[in-house]
Amino acid sequence: MRLRETIQVYLYQLVHGGKRGVTATILLWLLRFMSFVYGLGVVFKLGLYRSGILKQHKLDCRVISLGNITVGGTGKTPTALRLAAIIRDMGYRVVILNRGYRAGWHGQVGLVSDGRKIFMSVNEAGDEAYLLAKNLPGVAVVIGKNRTVTGEYAVQNLRAEVIILDDGYQHWQLARDLDIVLIDTLNVFGNNFLLPRGTLREPLANLDRADAILLTKVDQSTDVARDVIRETLAKYNDRALVVESIHSPRHYVEIEKWYKSIRPETVELEAVRGKGVVAFSAIGNPSSFEQTLHDVGAKLVDSVRFPDHHDYTMAEMQSVMQTAVDKGAYALVTTDKDAVKIPSEFIHSERQLPVYVLSIEVLFVEGSQDLMDLINRIANREGHG
Repeated sequence: MRLRETIQVYLYQLVHGGKRGVTATILLWLLRFMSFVYGLGVVFKLGLYRSGILKQHKLDCRVISLGNITVGGTGKTPTALRLAAIIRDMGYRVVILNRGYRAGWHGQVGLVSDGRKIFMSVNEAGDEAYLLAKNLPGVAVVIGKNRTVTGEYAVQNLRAEVIILDDGYQHWQLARDLDIVLIDTLNVFGNNFLLPRGTLREPLANLDRADAILLTKVDQSTDVARDVIRETLAKYNDRALVVESIHSPRHYVEIEKWYKSIRPETVELEAVRGKGVVAFSAIGNPSSFEQTLHDVGAKLVDSVRFPDHHDYTMAEMQSVMQTAVDKGAYALVTTDKDAVKIPSEFIHSERQLPVYVLSIEVLFVEGSQDLMDLINRIANREGHG
């Protein structure tokens, strides 16, 4: 692993109790102090916006923010895909603003897609933005750290009617009409510490800004976990609409066909039922992906995990393939977020086993119609000036 990823893995293990000893204790106290300072900064900056000292920029379109209060693994990208598709199919011009995390492109405004053509590679756009562009025909995707700037570009150049502010809960500079917060029911509020001691981006009390709370992966979580979340929400925000969602597996796609086509030939879930597979991923919550494979009947003979947003090398892919061959697996299986980062030379090489991408669709279950009604009211400007 690269040095950055090695540090990332060590810190994750440290804050979740996976490291012991004097060094670990000292580091944890240091991180706790840094969390205290970080928390003060969050409270101070948010206070400036709430008091009106710092002004929010208002765009000439509807803005829907989709974000979370923790880092990593809530299912934000597939949820953004689903929401954007729903609003597009309502007849609105939708643009997604993404920060372009780990993008090779640097600048103020980066047009990943105009809804008809993709203009950037995955290395230029970053895996999340590229995946959104690949899977959302008719929806433009723009990257840039300053969403005020990219938002104005979307309005003036792409005639955006609805903007989805991807990962926008902490982006206070831009005014929004609807704030949706995702909470992962498999990892309830992380370890309840603020960054960097924990995974909370803000104190839980700041959930009070949310208009809607989306509980993700409820089909894989326990009643106890969901009860804890609802009790916390009742304490900090009893007005927000609470919606539940599941990650529904649809089919597999062989990686070479997935790579070439927007609507590729698919493989039914039943075709892999009972067969041995090796899962590999570099996502925030790999256990959820592995549980999904188990749920659809695949026999997981091994799993290989890399740090979140990891870019695969040819050597790493060859190693994962050899692991699968040695274990007598039928296929390798990964996520679409990982598929965009696999070297093309591996994808188009002579492979001993197929590599399948598991296609997942977010489905809103409890509270679904209320959420659709709320989005439709926001989008068509009912009740707005």
